[in-house]
Amino acid sequence: MEKYVVVDQALMCASPAEELEMLYSTSILSELYPEITAMVGFGGGSSGHKDLWWHTKTVVEQAEPVQTVRWAALFHDVGKVPTFSRESGKVTFHGHEVVSARLFETAARRTGMENKLRKQIRHLVRHLGQVESYASDWTDSAVRRLHKQLGDGWDDAVLLARADITTKHAHKRRAHRARMTELDERAKAIAEQDAAQPLLPKGLGKLVIDALQLTPGPIVGETMKSLEQAVEAGELPPRAEPDVYIAYLKNQV
Repeated sequence: MEKYVVVDQALMCASPAEELEMLYSTSILSELYPEITAMVGFGGGSSGHKDLWWHTKTVVEQAEPVQTVRWAALFHDVGKVPTFSRESGKVTFHGHEVVSARLFETAARRTGMENKLRKQIRHLVRHLGQVESYASDWTDSAVRRLHKQLGDGWDDAVLLARADITTKHAHKRRAHRARMTELDERAKAIAEQDAAQPLLPKGLGKLVIDALQLTPGPIVGETMKSLEQAVEAGELPPRAEPDVYIAYLKNQV
């Protein structure tokens, strides 16, 4: 049996927070994942930051019993320990998502986690902060770009984000979860619209050939693909006037 399975079983049980505490008290958790036990005793009191171990266990407990989501909940804040700083006069954790993802990758490889599961969890840990930063004033292009970036991990990312709220204030919990629901609904509505309508206006290919004096063939397909990618990245609006795309291409030359 691979080493990670011991913690996997704890995460997927009905009371994961209790099981994690048991694994910690028996030193099993520290032997398998010192990255996790480094959070014990970090924060709380007058430290200026929440008790990180309590927060992590609570997020795991609140998360839906989905394997990728609960593993990501367990590791989503491990990068806060090495990135903690008060240099600016306030507590900061710059780049902790990147560090958390890197620490998870190392730990998962060390304990024998299979490649597909490891990559899915790492992706969630790395991009959770971007999901949680969503605000109602985001443009459709920004929502489209994030949805595209998460890909098949979108639903898990939303589940994880919804669980990552441990404030005692009920109105803050409601607001956070409503914001995540709004993001999810917007992203799926945009994706549905994009699927029903092409990102680029009809007849653009011929106009691009004429404007750039291209020879019909693979280069035209590659050029159109680059325009679609620019739309998906938020660099160009979808279904705009042809001149917008032609001007963009001319600026790339």
